Amino acid sequence: MYCERCGKNVDNSLNFCNGCGAQLRKEKDEEKSIFSGLLSALIAIAVVGFGVLVGFIAVLLDKIEDQGAVLAFTFIYLGALFGICYMIMKQLSKVIDRKIGAAPNTKDDSFADPQPLVQLPPKSTNPLEDFNGPASVTEHTTRTLDEVPVERR
Repeated sequence: MYCERCGKNVDNSLNFCNGCGAQLRKEKDEEKSIFSGLLSALIAIAVVGFGVLVGFIAVLLDKIEDQGAVLAFTFIYLGALFGICYMIMKQLSKVIDRKIGAAPNTKDDSFADPQPLVQLPPKSTNPLEDFNGPASVTEHTTRTLDEVPVERR
């Protein structure tokens, strides 16, 4: 197994990389909390959404005589509610697929087997640190302005 951050070959039994210290395995509790959070959000949105719909229909049928408008409102509201629930269920399926180790469905096979990321060593911020060539014109100019001890006779 390779570290995703630095690309070093590490033992499968390790939880952290020996080279850079990056966490190799995500905590199981994190996936459970994501799953439980999405599931509770789905249930809450569905229950509250249907409750609000029943309340709106009761008020609209009492106030509006045209039942066609109430029916149109009901279909639009249900479409929006089902769309929101569908998006949450789609995210739940991704969490479940990740939990059981199945690869997500991809349309393009070029992303099916990603290469591990490699972190490059840090570069120096001093541009002249690695420079071994002749000194610059500015450096020579400032050196000529320095005081030079002169022997007086």
